[in-house]
Amino acid sequence: MRTQRGTKKLHGVTQEDLEAIEDIHRRDVEATKVGDTDALKSLMDIQCVVFPPDCEPMGGQAYLDQVWPSLDDEAQPDILELVQDWQELRVFGEFAYEQGVVRYAVRERNGSVVRESQQLVRILRRQSNGAWRVYRAFWHLPRATPEGTSS
Repeated sequence: MRTQRGTKKLHGVTQEDLEAIEDIHRRDVEATKVGDTDALKSLMDIQCVVFPPDCEPMGGQAYLDQVWPSLDDEAQPDILELVQDWQELRVFGEFAYEQGVVRYAVRERNGSVVRESQQLVRILRRQSNGAWRVYRAFWHLPRATPEGTSS
């Protein structure tokens, strides 16, 4: 459960911006692992729009309500591993662009472990208090990740 810094390309990013954006990454991973939709919604700009694969664009908070409604503990997926590997970050005034890969492993009800990855592009918007929120998000359908390449 971490955000990798690795060989990230940074363009126009201050240390303050980097720390605030990495805070979003940390909170995103934590909330996703436990299925906390309220925490995920708090990471979205009021004007957030998501562009899910094979769907019409929709407001980010409405997307979470539709696709990931509050699940009881039994229905919650067992996320064993979740890694965000952000490879590029560019800041342009009050907006930032980030591109990367999200890798995860989920234990299905039958006990098997599924490993997948998704390419993700997000546009972030700086809030008046200096925090960053997700303004736009684009991703493709999950792809199976070969065993042993999760991180």
